[in-house]
Amino acid sequence: MTEEQITCSACQKDLAMKFIEIKDLVFCSNQCLESYIDKMGQKKFNRLYSDHFVPGENKGWVPRYANDYMQMCVPCQKKLSDTCLGELEIGAVYHELLEESEGHRWCCHARFCLSAALSDGTVPIEAGLTVQRFAEKRAKEQDIRGVTTVILSQSFADLAKNFTYKGLTENVPDLKPSEMSHLGACLLCDEPFGRQCEAQVEREFSLVDTVKPFIEKLWCSHAIHALADMLIDRENGEGLLKKVIPFADNVALEKGAPGVTTRTLFVALGRML
Repeated sequence: MTEEQITCSACQKDLAMKFIEIKDLVFCSNQCLESYIDKMGQKKFNRLYSDHFVPGENKGWVPRYANDYMQMCVPCQKKLSDTCLGELEIGAVYHELLEESEGHRWCCHARFCLSAALSDGTVPIEAGLTVQRFAEKRAKEQDIRGVTTVILSQSFADLAKNFTYKGLTENVPDLKPSEMSHLGACLLCDEPFGRQCEAQVEREFSLVDTVKPFIEKLWCSHAIHALADMLIDRENGEGLLKKVIPFADNVALEKGAPGVTTRTLFVALGRML
């Protein structure tokens, strides 16, 4: 098949050039990729295609840890996985608004996590913008090309000061469709920025086993990794975990969730500002 004959696996649009390629699939846009995943089912797609994200085994560059992140979803307990997938749309509700106010580049996943912190209406948008500016300043000081998920988690931890949980009534905003693809984001990242992210994530992975003994309830693996980010170069980081973890557990309980998802954790971090 020639390049001119390649069609999008979701919408069948003719492609003059490949945009996103995953094994035997090719997509013209993030939207089509996400549409295809929705129709197949996230967990089935992860089982069949997440092993594609291995450096050296595909065309082009992919971040070293992209496969590890995708595989985290495969063994997740169904009740927590269903909750997490059901939160993706609402978690991205402020994605476009935050993008408009950015003064430095942002990883799409970091922007999603900041949006998620605001997504139940209990954290003021002004607080989110404060975190945004703080994270951008931190990235620039470290000569990082953009705000990564690691930098965002560290920024929330630096700014946290209220560790007394108080139940709040959520006020969920109207949904706006987001063009973000959680899977496609890493594939579309440019290599210089991606390499800087890799170096940070390598440190994150080295600290995950330090976090796990503090977790007593059901937690999403991605949320556990965000906690590991908070330990990087932080004195008494374990003391911080002892405050953040029960707070996030309470927010999950408040929402009737089976455990802590990425959205739950960042809503909790937002309330700690």
